[in-house]
Amino acid sequence: MKKANTLLLSISLFISVTFLFSSCEKEKDPTPTKTKMEGVWVVSEAYDSAGVSILPKMQNSLLPLTAFYLSSDNTVLSTAGPMVTYLVYGDSKFTQIASNINQWFNYANLTFNGGEFFVADGTPDRFALEMKLEGIGGGVTNTLAEILSLFGIQAQWLKTVVYHKFMDVGVSFNDAGDKMSWSFDNSTYAAYNMKDNNGNYVLWYGWPISKFSKCRFVLSKKTQSLNDITHEAYQNPPTKLEVVKN
Repeated sequence: MKKANTLLLSISLFISVTFLFSSCEKEKDPTPTKTKMEGVWVVSEAYDSAGVSILPKMQNSLLPLTAFYLSSDNTVLSTAGPMVTYLVYGDSKFTQIASNINQWFNYANLTFNGGEFFVADGTPDRFALEMKLEGIGGGVTNTLAEILSLFGIQAQWLKTVVYHKFMDVGVSFNDAGDKMSWSFDNSTYAAYNMKDNNGNYVLWYGWPISKFSKCRFVLSKKTQSLNDITHEAYQNPPTKLEVVKN
């Protein structure tokens, strides 16, 4: 009887240790943040620092979606020109040029804005996002020089392409992993660059990096390709979006 009890105790201890070890292993090896971020995402909610929805500012019947494709090689393709413009130049400047936005960014022919994203190994809750803003969107002839001239930016800063990098952007997910939040907050900082003829970064001083907008974006994961959801959005544009407070 004593041997039987000892055997049962040993088995119980073995099961407990195995379960504990397995649990620890699972905790030590969760899905990396970068892996969770990869794929096609559509911005479904967007808020300014006061919690007021800014999605209607970035989306309308002519610009029907803000979408990202985040690739395993760190490449970003997106319809996020208006979103990046809002982030960089802020609400007041964005409002001034809102009537021209539709001319600058037209993704109906599947010509996207490019960029890259960078995430440390493991499960960090911060990442870096770099987005290019060009003056030509969807075959429109407006140059970035023409766009920036509306902001009163001096002529020497009117360049073809500017690389807008935001570092320490907050990133989080819901339990299902099909909702992702990006927070451009007080821990986030920016760097804006051009590139020389050898592709090396050169700081761009055309707009103060301290003036970027503090915002939060909620992105929903999609199973379709970026091309498909963009085509579908232009075929079936949304109705007027309601301004709400989060």
